[in-house]
Amino acid sequence: MVATRAGRVKTWYSTAGWGSARWQRCLAALVTAVLFWPQSSVDADIGVDPSWEAAVALARIHHLAWGPEIVFTYGPLAFLQNTAYYSTQQAVLATLYQVGVIAALFLGIAAALSRRYPATTSLVGAFVTTGITAILLGSMYPEVVVLAAFAWAGPLLLHDDLKRSTVFITSVALAAVGGFELLVKFNTGPVIAIIALAASILRDWRALGRHCVTVTAFAVSIPIWWLLAGQRLGNLPVWLRYSGQIVSGYIEGQAVPVPLDAVGAVLLTVAWLVVVCAMLVRGGRLIPRSYAVLVAVTSVLIAKSAFGRYDTNHFSALLGLMIITVAITPLYGIVRRRFEIAAVLILVVFLAGTLVIEQRPVAVLQAPVRAMDRLATLAFPGRAAAHIRDSKARQRRHYGIPERFVKTIGSAAVHVDPDETSVVWAYDFDWRPAPVFQTYSAYTPALDRLNSETLGDGPQFVVSRQSPTSPATGINDRLDVQENPLYSRSLLCDFGVRGAENHWELLARSQPRCGPLVPISEVVVRDGNSVTVPAPTRPHTAVLVGIDLDRTIVDRLFMGSLIPLTTFTVVLDGVSYRLTAGNAAEPFLVNTPDSVTATNLKIHSHTIGVGRTRSLGQHDPTARLRFYEMRVNP
Repeated sequence: MVATRAGRVKTWYSTAGWGSARWQRCLAALVTAVLFWPQSSVDADIGVDPSWEAAVALARIHHLAWGPEIVFTYGPLAFLQNTAYYSTQQAVLATLYQVGVIAALFLGIAAALSRRYPATTSLVGAFVTTGITAILLGSMYPEVVVLAAFAWAGPLLLHDDLKRSTVFITSVALAAVGGFELLVKFNTGPVIAIIALAASILRDWRALGRHCVTVTAFAVSIPIWWLLAGQRLGNLPVWLRYSGQIVSGYIEGQAVPVPLDAVGAVLLTVAWLVVVCAMLVRGGRLIPRSYAVLVAVTSVLIAKSAFGRYDTNHFSALLGLMIITVAITPLYGIVRRRFEIAAVLILVVFLAGTLVIEQRPVAVLQAPVRAMDRLATLAFPGRAAAHIRDSKARQRRHYGIPERFVKTIGSAAVHVDPDETSVVWAYDFDWRPAPVFQTYSAYTPALDRLNSETLGDGPQFVVSRQSPTSPATGINDRLDVQENPLYSRSLLCDFGVRGAENHWELLARSQPRCGPLVPISEVVVRDGNSVTVPAPTRPHTAVLVGIDLDRTIVDRLFMGSLIPLTTFTVVLDGVSYRLTAGNAAEPFLVNTPDSVTATNLKIHSHTIGVGRTRSLGQHDPTARLRFYEMRVNP
């Protein structure tokens, strides 16, 4: 009986015509988006990630100029990926964008499957594949767009009978989407454009006109969307330059050495590499080599991000690519049966583990209810306003900034240090940030200088969350005063402490109170040895040190350029802190005067050395330390 019913279902799938009409496919896409719409609560949360989400929304609310006034790895359209409500307009636009992203992924997969299966079967396959992918990636919408671009580009190479106009329109449209996504998340835009151009070239390298139009569509769409986002065209090159520096600095500044618990991910990636190689060698007529090359190119682009800062979230994008490729590609028989079984088992186990670790099943159960609530926002904007009021009140209770600080600030311009930007939204402050508003992202000397110069003649006040450690540390155990040396000196030299209470500091602008840097001594450290930090020669004096690293080829390759396996550290009084190598040469504070005792600038180091988090068969690093002192008037 079971076999009979299964046969009937199979027959119905193969003969039913539902899904052949465009409106039916669009309706199925909308239903899929509502059911699998990945989102967290609409009530804004607190923490590092929610704070940058608040910042990109605040940039629109406060009409900040991207480039000169705010810089990040995201752009002026980044607020579209926020699932939390920060303003009514943002809530509505984000709802439309997010539904559109999931629907586009569904339609791309359905279009690819429809070339091999009946209409109804292709919709069912797209429903399952989209559901798994959306649940897996969660609210990583820019990465979902990358996967959708691959789903649309793949069939251009799998099938020879496509019209030239179809190839042209798809390639150009994907490139234009890449320009749009560049303004959402900087590094996803070029990836989409590369996928579009690669598909065009691999389809027929002689179609030079199509290739040129594809590149032009990407280039032209960027300023168009930039202007539509309310930004001045002249600021676009500034934003591109600084955002590019953040992205390039991220590789070394944020990359985490691949941990031991990534063994499963590494095995799965190796298995995937074998599958891609098999497609290239044994694909034959069903899997053209051009398509296999596109899969390989996309895999490399996504894997760079997945292992650059490994965690289950970042690896999910590569896992999603595997799932979509398996769904739309006739892979049967290109590898040995035993390998197929082993690869599928690893994929299933890793997929299940990722879903459990990230608590995605809970999100699946909540998705339809939250989706209906968000869709109701389109019809009743007052619902979003109510959520916003409640979230602000809840955040104020959590942060507990002293009332006297709030009254002192009033309507004056304020910057929040180091990264709790949600404070600005919760208290309705007049936000005038250092451009790299989450200062841990100022990975290069140019970005550090930009923050320092803006802070020097920018906000009247700085609200700083006190670090629970002394000296103050940030993410990845980085030393606050070292990751942004010039910025920290601006806080020390251009602001005075107005108060410290309830884990908050209030700094107010003052007259410049620091003298020039005066060299004290230089010393070379090697073999893991530490040296003594010179004591100040007089009261009210800070001591600083610049570190000139002697990098080996292994350091350059395995600190993020190829794959992150180790990082530099600075050792103060026997305690290791991650060293932001890009800013190491700029002198940073290692001994500060008593006037900043209650702040995150407090540091009193006696010894200093340089090391690595993990040795790759090398000696301990060699570095030249340059010590300085600087007068700081009380």
